[in-house]
Amino acid sequence: MHDLGSDIVGTVEFGDAARAALSAREIWYLATVGPDGAPQVTPVWADLREGRILVNTAAGRKKARNMGGDPRVALSWANDANLPENVSIKGRVAEWYEGERAEADADALAVKYVGEGAVFPRRAGERRLSFLIEPLHVTHLPG
Repeated sequence: MHDLGSDIVGTVEFGDAARAALSAREIWYLATVGPDGAPQVTPVWADLREGRILVNTAAGRKKARNMGGDPRVALSWANDANLPENVSIKGRVAEWYEGERAEADADALAVKYVGEGAVFPRRAGERRLSFLIEPLHVTHLPG
């Protein structure tokens, strides 16, 4: 486990809309910052974990490298059934880990998004990483 939270101040609570969207089977867009300062956006599965946002990825992926180098992130979601409703979250990676716990997180996300009994597909030799994101600013625009 890698705890990056020592310099994080001012975390916020999620409102009802953000909490509902994070708890539901919704696709989120995760923006990370690359070493050259350029943004990178990736669709992700996400969930709530003790007031933080859980995302999981394979070791070596660009988002993992970016979050390991710069903990600043943003996530966004738009309600395609009720536009223009959306939620935007600015945050920081507070902690990341690998191993059995991260592997279990990948499978838990697969169950949430695909259904009971689902297992997250892995490539041979792939290692999963989990990132826990502290929310610093949450905005909800109702539809």
